Amino acid sequence: MSKKFKFNLILVFVVCLLCALCCGSALADEAEESGYPEAPVYVDGMLSCRGYVINGDVYVSLESVCGILGHDAKTDYDTDTNNLTVSVAGIDITVGAGDNYMCANGRYLYLSSGYYEINGSAVFPVDAVAKIFSLSISRNEENGGVDFGTANEAILMSGDEFYNEDDLYWMSRIITWESGNQPVAGQIAVGNVVLNRVDSERFPNSIKEVIFQTGQFSPAMNGVIYGDPYEISVVCAKLALEGYNTVGDALFFQVGRYGAVADIATYVCTIGGHNFFK
Repeated sequence: MSKKFKFNLILVFVVCLLCALCCGSALADEAEESGYPEAPVYVDGMLSCRGYVINGDVYVSLESVCGILGHDAKTDYDTDTNNLTVSVAGIDITVGAGDNYMCANGRYLYLSSGYYEINGSAVFPVDAVAKIFSLSISRNEENGGVDFGTANEAILMSGDEFYNEDDLYWMSRIITWESGNQPVAGQIAVGNVVLNRVDSERFPNSIKEVIFQTGQFSPAMNGVIYGDPYEISVVCAKLALEGYNTVGDALFFQVGRYGAVADIATYVCTIGGHNFFK
């Protein structure tokens, strides 16, 4: 090996080392400025970007992940509606400021703490990002990082294809008339109760049959259920049908901690004005 070649090899190594140190310093500075601890984000085992630990979950820039996956993303923020829209791979991903959910290709994804803006980029929970692109996700307990797997990468199936029209019709209405005045988590919980009953041998095995079971839901008994659903309740119905659960395996709910349900069931939790039991 010539002296000149050795010198060039050493020079390349030094430059690479300096670049790595600079990038690491920049990431550290960025994390420090954000006020949130950083977490490494891998794609197929390769360190690709950094996320942030917020409320115990890892958040990552949607634009960064789009770029890593080879998608051009166009971001727009409508100041009149306070809606953020990211257009990527032929679909729109939208979320409103302060909302507990986002919409991707007509599908609704639950964001218990909304989204955050860090250093000019919108960051979202890694589970939501993984679902949009059909990525697998694994977590590293040692360094707090996450690893996206791209083996089955695909854009999320559209809402028109995914949601069963009949199930959505009845679910949105029972949620409206049982909990339309409750927070998003509470409305999802009512949907969870219906779905938990569908899965239980103690109740009928379809959403409509559960709702219209004799002596169970007053809106079904008094006819109120046939009224038009609230827009937010339609969203919450979709969130429940997506599999988001805010109340575990609860099978009952009522206003107040004590009463007929409490006498025969075990208390689970309270969300808004409803107490849930199993």
